[in-house]
Amino acid sequence: MVKTSRYLSLVLLFLSSFLFANDSFENKEIADVQIKIDNAKDKGYDTQTILTKLSTQKGLLFSQRTFDSDLKKLSDEFDRIEPSFEVKDDKIYITIKLWARPTIVKITFHGNKIVSTSKLQKELGIKPFSIFNKAKFNAALNKVNEYYVKKGYFETQISFKENQVAYKNEVKIDIFVKEGKSGKIQNIYFEGFTKEEQTELIKAMQTRKYNLLTSWITDTGTYKEEAADQDKMNIINFLQNKGYADAKVDIKIFEIPQSGKIIITIIAHRGTLYRFGKITFEGNCLLTNDEIINSFLVHPGEIFSPDKIRATTNAIKDAYGTKGYIDANIYFDTHLQENEPIFNVNFYIDEGEEYKIGLIKIYGNKTTKPNVILRESLLVPGQKFDSRKLKATEQRLENIGYFKNVNVYAVQSSDESLGPNYRDVHIEVDEESTGHLSFSAALSSTDNVSGTVDITENNFDHTGLYKMFRHGPSSLRGGGEYAQLKGTIGKRQSNYSATWMNPYFRDSLWKLGFEFSGTHSRLQSKDYRIRTLGGSAYTAYPFSTFWSIGIRYRLRNSDNIVKNKLIKATPKDDREQLIKDNQKDSEGLISGAGPFLSYDSTDNSYKPHRGLRSNLEAEYVGLGGKYDFLKLSYINTYYYPLWLKGTMKYRFNLTFLDPFTNHKKKINKEVPISERLFLGGEKTVRGYKPYIIGPQMTPDEAKDDPKGGISSMLLSVEYNQEIIKPLVDIFFFADAGAVSFKQYNIKRPRASVGLGLRLEVMNRVPITIGWGYPINPKRGNNDKQSLFFYMGGQF
Repeated sequence: MVKTSRYLSLVLLFLSSFLFANDSFENKEIADVQIKIDNAKDKGYDTQTILTKLSTQKGLLFSQRTFDSDLKKLSDEFDRIEPSFEVKDDKIYITIKLWARPTIVKITFHGNKIVSTSKLQKELGIKPFSIFNKAKFNAALNKVNEYYVKKGYFETQISFKENQVAYKNEVKIDIFVKEGKSGKIQNIYFEGFTKEEQTELIKAMQTRKYNLLTSWITDTGTYKEEAADQDKMNIINFLQNKGYADAKVDIKIFEIPQSGKIIITIIAHRGTLYRFGKITFEGNCLLTNDEIINSFLVHPGEIFSPDKIRATTNAIKDAYGTKGYIDANIYFDTHLQENEPIFNVNFYIDEGEEYKIGLIKIYGNKTTKPNVILRESLLVPGQKFDSRKLKATEQRLENIGYFKNVNVYAVQSSDESLGPNYRDVHIEVDEESTGHLSFSAALSSTDNVSGTVDITENNFDHTGLYKMFRHGPSSLRGGGEYAQLKGTIGKRQSNYSATWMNPYFRDSLWKLGFEFSGTHSRLQSKDYRIRTLGGSAYTAYPFSTFWSIGIRYRLRNSDNIVKNKLIKATPKDDREQLIKDNQKDSEGLISGAGPFLSYDSTDNSYKPHRGLRSNLEAEYVGLGGKYDFLKLSYINTYYYPLWLKGTMKYRFNLTFLDPFTNHKKKINKEVPISERLFLGGEKTVRGYKPYIIGPQMTPDEAKDDPKGGISSMLLSVEYNQEIIKPLVDIFFFADAGAVSFKQYNIKRPRASVGLGLRLEVMNRVPITIGWGYPINPKRGNNDKQSLFFYMGGQF
């Protein structure tokens, strides 16, 4: 009876606008509004407080819309509402009778065996002695159901019953749980598929086997009906594109009582294999028959594929779009030959009109300047439309990393003077944060503990420096420039740098950049102290999609001290003077300039999967500085995807320093330690101690410390396998490197093999842990450092 009356109250509430919508009430003066609460004992309700929340007040004119809104407000707090009206002396007297929501005095779970009651109570989030709101309680039960589904119990059913306590406004809740079978997937089997097809489908499916180590991260491995239905549709589509137009797929689930898991079997009913028959088309006037045929991806006798038909439709449309006919429409019909498993296809072409580019309008750029967006556009007003350039413009804007979403499309021109054959281009962007501030502490096998502060802005605007005090830090964003301030303090090395680069200097294709940096390092040896301070400037120009040429100038002060045998043997009182005398020979300016040629066809600047990066650079050091030598470097990295998650990486680097002399003592003076070449350690030849490969200091210098060289070669082959994208990768490598103190001389390389793990726990700051085995160390265990770990980028 109580439940029935509640339902009637809800009906009265939502039909109130009909029951009381008497025209005689509208705009009449409200003489009084009274609130009566039927079961509010010990609830602490104040009727006056309730009245103040209403918009319908004494002395105002009655509005049915306002009154309905008031009733809706009250329904959020009270269980039942019954308004009544009385008219006296052409005035309205309103009485609103309310029933307070009951209090939950007890919640009892029934039927839960897998999950404890305390855990379910926590997931429910509603405790005894709280107010009972049926809608909110149902929403809380949905959370409990979702918890079961995440744990793999996809058949779980949960219901509840409310029991009224006699003579009290209280309820006891009984929750009934039918946990059902576990949805953790032990295995997935295929019937009616080849091994190649199974491999291809497993990669694309959302439904996956349960993995104890990874499923809790990837949220896969449990049966989800929506995902399974989507997989079923995709598999049917897969088979149809294999020519089986009538294909059907069954997904069966089998429970394994012993393990509490399930096995999924996917069964293919292929049916008849269909092929293409006649391929015809009509409606083309602008393009010749041969030009249309060249766009075809379907041919007579080939296996039937709906995707290929759609791809052909798009290819024909693109062929017209490149000639300005961007509104061309392509339709197709398929006809099944009688008594033959053959589909004939006919394409209908509506060429439309030729269009030119009108105005280009930009929307959504609150920070980024219009010229930064327009310089990525390949579209020019007045030119004939080209649909390829429209798509390429959208892709270029997506790739610069300033926007979450980009949409580039053509609309009827808003400038009537241009005529009907012009289309404006609308560029809609949704900006995202382009600045990054990071603080990190790193533990590496080279520098032990270090701390880093990094401030980076990928969409910097240097003109905002003049406006910052008036308009705030936001004025430093939007110019399309790159700026970075970075500082690292470590036990054996500290460095700092400031970098600025404009990829389109004065809206041209010229790139201009500056860098300032300083270093204080003892990484090569505890007996070395290397200090550098200086900067560089460079400019580059792209003369094709992948190629660019440029020139670089750098000016750097180098201050190097080697505590050799003589210094160590000198009494402490005289040692400082000897160090200063030694420093005079190792301190001076490095001033150099030279051209470089770069090639970059990689698909991603941070983590490439395919393409080549190559840089050839020559630098002459001796433009007014203390040192005089030539530096030549040829740096190459090639990426090749073996499959969707596996990438091969190849590295081949050659670097030569030519001091224009063969005399070793002169080489020591002409090439300071800070400029020499070192190999070994976690970023070059893994498995060896840092900088250990190559010549060593003589007993008269600093015995067994690395000396560095003037010729070096580095070879590396690495296979990288994504385990949990983008969090975890595993890699296997083979490295080899050689360093020589002779000009243009490569000695026998030192090699290593090993494996490792990359964990991306922070944005673009991977942690690498690995183990390398030196194959032919020069000094046995003295050169080895098998375990390596570091924070930072990868090649």
